[in-house]
Amino acid sequence: MFKLNYKNVMSFLVISIFTLIFLLIIGRFMYIQFHGEVQAVDLVDYADRFRYVNSELDAERGEIYDQTGMVLAGNKTVYTLYAILDEGYSKNASESLHVENLQETANQLSSVINMDSDQIYNILENGKENDRFQVEFSHAGSALSTEQKDEIESLDLPGIYLTERPQRYYPNDKFASQVIGFTEMKLNEETGEEEEVGTYGVEGMYDEDLRGVNGSVSYKRDKYGYKLLNAEELIQSPEDGNDVYLTIDQKIQTFLEDAMTTVDEQYNPESIMAAVMDPKTGEVLAMSNRPSFDPNTKENIENWYNDVISSPFEPGSTMKIFTLSAAIEEGVYNGSDTYKSGRYRINENFRVIRDHNNGEGWGEITYNEGVQHSSNVAFAKILWEQLGPDQYKDYLESFHFNRATGIDLNGEKVGQLSYTYPMEQITTSFGQGSTFTPIQIMKAATALANEGKMVKPYVTSKIMDPKSKKALYEAETEYVGEPISADTAQQVKDLLESTVTSEEGTARRFQLENFSTFGKTGTAETPDPSGGYHSGRDSYVYSFIGMAPKEDPELMMYVAVEKPDLEGEYGSELTSYIYKTVMENSLHYLEIEPDQSTDQTVEKIDLNSIYGQSTHEVVSRLEEQGMTVTVVGEGEEIDESIPKEGSSAYPNQHILLKTNGTATMPDVTDWTLRDILSLVELVDMELDFIGEGFVTKQNLSVGAEITEDSHLIVELSSDYLEEPAEEQQDQKETEE
Repeated sequence: MFKLNYKNVMSFLVISIFTLIFLLIIGRFMYIQFHGEVQAVDLVDYADRFRYVNSELDAERGEIYDQTGMVLAGNKTVYTLYAILDEGYSKNASESLHVENLQETANQLSSVINMDSDQIYNILENGKENDRFQVEFSHAGSALSTEQKDEIESLDLPGIYLTERPQRYYPNDKFASQVIGFTEMKLNEETGEEEEVGTYGVEGMYDEDLRGVNGSVSYKRDKYGYKLLNAEELIQSPEDGNDVYLTIDQKIQTFLEDAMTTVDEQYNPESIMAAVMDPKTGEVLAMSNRPSFDPNTKENIENWYNDVISSPFEPGSTMKIFTLSAAIEEGVYNGSDTYKSGRYRINENFRVIRDHNNGEGWGEITYNEGVQHSSNVAFAKILWEQLGPDQYKDYLESFHFNRATGIDLNGEKVGQLSYTYPMEQITTSFGQGSTFTPIQIMKAATALANEGKMVKPYVTSKIMDPKSKKALYEAETEYVGEPISADTAQQVKDLLESTVTSEEGTARRFQLENFSTFGKTGTAETPDPSGGYHSGRDSYVYSFIGMAPKEDPELMMYVAVEKPDLEGEYGSELTSYIYKTVMENSLHYLEIEPDQSTDQTVEKIDLNSIYGQSTHEVVSRLEEQGMTVTVVGEGEEIDESIPKEGSSAYPNQHILLKTNGTATMPDVTDWTLRDILSLVELVDMELDFIGEGFVTKQNLSVGAEITEDSHLIVELSSDYLEEPAEEQQDQKETEE
């Protein structure tokens, strides 16, 4: 008979307890296996959420182009540097995957990124002491270029890694920066992630079109959060943003930037604002301001405004265009009538209106002569005695001076029409008291180019789907009012032309060499915050609005220079330099037929029999005809040229010839950006340029072979201002 003893009982109890525990554990596992839950937590879902990670795939932001297809805002890949410090990351690896030698790593990295070795070492050491898995290197380790990335990888440093991301890039630096705008990284409150957002200019105006829709990728990760090898991926491709094409023409914009920089550097004005427009369509071909800024760095931004659309000011005598137009349209203007110039007031209770020559005037003169002299008295009398304040206010509203132009740029502001009291009504007639923006004045002046009809200005020509290449939006000319008749527009053009051609005209400096032009100068006082107006020649805003050619205007330009440092110069020397430089070059670039010349007839030369002809013979013939010729390559025959065969050119024009041999890099020192752009078009290579003016440096050596991978980088500088033509000693200077 089996006899129990103490040891057997204890053994039985222990075995039973462990068996019960084991059965409970097995049962629990079976339950979990069957139900997949622990305390109402779905383990499969929990594991998936831990092991799987969703990463956002950035959509590529749409690019911004000028109307010729040159990239004004594009994208480039940049890299962020980080270091893994956790030794566990190297577990079971055949080589070290974390940083081992902190000092050596710091010494090596300091030769590539903009941070000294001590700073790098401190970051690594601090991360190590605080058991951080990885560390980054602030600004110095972000936005690294491809060249820096390649150099870091060549160092083969354990634990050093790079991630890539897209970054907005503006290849032309300050070029039209206040039109193009820029992007900034901002926190998305819904996702908690930073995203690139357009906040200024076209970037801000069309941010939704440019941004696109981000995609995503899902994959399995290890305990450190890194993707497993051969892990399956679930990818939802991003939808890239749409491309925006502007009406800006890069060559005309370059002419404008160069001229403005020259004046800015020599005369240090408080500001310059200028724009070029096709007055028949409303397309803005160029627009710029000084001070400007580099949207790549956004450093030291002195002026956040696009002054052409955002800074109303008292425009001065450019407003006389619209007073004159209203009077002619109403039939109350008789240019042959005379009046006493110099001083005028409506009665003894009101202040005296004075002409700009200290109220001396020019005696008894006709109203047409008053227009040529830009007489304030003439326009005060036209407003008060002929037209009437109420009637003129109707015309101001018809010219839309009481509203925004609606230009497709963020930040447009409307000036203030101060027109309650008699003196406000009178001074508004010649551009004082009331304030307007340059774009308001330009929009109103388009009526002169379109037989009395105004057009709406715009800067965006189309929006394109980058994949299908289909236009999602195309701008059209929009007529927005008809304040005057075609006959009035013609009479005003004739009178404004006389301000340029007449000996008494205030705009004589604005004559173009090969084209007829008309326009109006403006010299506006600047308000003193303490009351009244500043005094002195350095305290004015000097401006001009003009068009050319006169009978069929192709271009309109407005330019204003505020408070320049003048010594012996007149303010109109600065504005006329910008106007003449930009208009002459732009009209020739657009191949507009000249309708006049100053001293001698300038005839175009037909460019015939070039392609397939002997290089030596073609060069000799063109140089004999007065051309400046550059040959690209060493071949014996000519393959291509700019201008093209069959077109025409002016004497002294720069002709580029490409031979049938290997294309080689010419010496481009002292070339204009216009010439550089022609060269790039001829040989089809990439271009980046820095600065404005004339070429001082080039990265490709003279004679180097030009291939499809060639990338030309040039530096330009502008360090002089053309001297104005000397006047005859006995010719009286007339200055508003």
